[in-house]
Amino acid sequence: MMRRTSWLRAAAAAVAVTLTIAGCAGPTSGGGDAAASNPDDWGEAKGTVQFWDTNANPALTKKWQKLIGDFNAANPDIKVEYVGLPNSSYLQKVDNALASGEIPDVLLIGNDVAHLIAQNALVSLDDAYEKSGLTGKIDAGMLKLERQNSADSKLYKAPLSALSDVIWYRTDWLKQKGLAEPKTYDEFFELTQKLTEKDKNRFGFAFRGGPGSMPPMFAMTYGQAGIGKFFTDDGKATFNSPEAVKALERYVGLYGTVSAPADLSNDYAKIVAAFDGGSAWATHHNLGSTQDHFKALGPSNVAGVQPFPNADGVITATAPAISGLGILAKSQKKAAAWKFVEYLSTTANSEWCEAVGQVPANTEAAKAPWVQESQPLKAIVETSKNPKTQYLQLPTYLPDWSKILKTEMEPDFQKVLQKQLTAQSFADKYAARFEQAKKEYDSSLKGGK
Repeated sequence: MMRRTSWLRAAAAAVAVTLTIAGCAGPTSGGGDAAASNPDDWGEAKGTVQFWDTNANPALTKKWQKLIGDFNAANPDIKVEYVGLPNSSYLQKVDNALASGEIPDVLLIGNDVAHLIAQNALVSLDDAYEKSGLTGKIDAGMLKLERQNSADSKLYKAPLSALSDVIWYRTDWLKQKGLAEPKTYDEFFELTQKLTEKDKNRFGFAFRGGPGSMPPMFAMTYGQAGIGKFFTDDGKATFNSPEAVKALERYVGLYGTVSAPADLSNDYAKIVAAFDGGSAWATHHNLGSTQDHFKALGPSNVAGVQPFPNADGVITATAPAISGLGILAKSQKKAAAWKFVEYLSTTANSEWCEAVGQVPANTEAAKAPWVQESQPLKAIVETSKNPKTQYLQLPTYLPDWSKILKTEMEPDFQKVLQKQLTAQSFADKYAARFEQAKKEYDSSLKGGK
């Protein structure tokens, strides 16, 4: 069982517990040392700040614009300009911006932070946190996880929220058929078959086969396999272990049997549209789609649950991703950018997190009534209390992590779905790829690079 560390303190009477996630990770990544981290050298908090939202969609863009409007009104010497980028292609645009020097000042970042740290693209925020007193207002577990992504254990991203993977399904479909809600993977997979009616364009599962397909693949594979470590103690990847390959094959088997053939190219927007539009009973995403589901279907007609226990009763969940804001090292408006970061970490944190349905990083925001009343968040809390729960920490500290997933694994995964590549061959290839990436990374740390 992996050691766990606190990341949420939901302090209402109904769910006043400490939610824990994996506190152990592999080696931490390097980079960022060249960034000036002393806020005293950041100049005046005034001028125009450009913010890139790297997960833009119409609903969230509207919320960002509202929050930015509130911030601009409260800070007349600062103007924040919003630029929305689709999550499926933002990293390439950011890399191009870094190469050209035409960078934003503030960036919304998820699990791609090590990729940016390795390029010395971000400024360390530790001194700014200390001088502003912000550290005591942010969940200590989230800060600890973020520091594990850098070789110097510094903070290069200000946490806004924690984003857990969730299995979503329609409770109203089950009631219509007189079926019980699933409690195991076997029951879940059986229901995807029972609720598939292809002649009515109703499928048991909306499969993510296009951009962003790797996080749900890892979650469903490791969740079924019950494996709590991505690497063994001697550096071997567990991705091609017999248990993992068997689980991967079962997950892949959902495609084309209980899902639509068009799911091959599904990204986030398409799986949400299928689920919310009534053509799929279940899907796998994260807390980021909570409000979409609630708005389209009603909270009473949808459930967001954590991984089911495997045959041994072990629940294996991927550790939540931390979504947050980074300040670019070459920004000329760092002081103004920091004011915006502070605002999102304090005054606006609850409002933003409610909009995206994620766990607030701000400890006071985590006490808000909406947190206590959210069924998916309650499910996450209950999972954390189970003594047989273990959390898989994905090696997001590897600088090549994002590149491997997005430019290498995604195209090959589509080959698996089209039966041009076996699950075993896919797992073998990328177990070796991750092992090599880890060796190179460990070597760079030892060499002081």
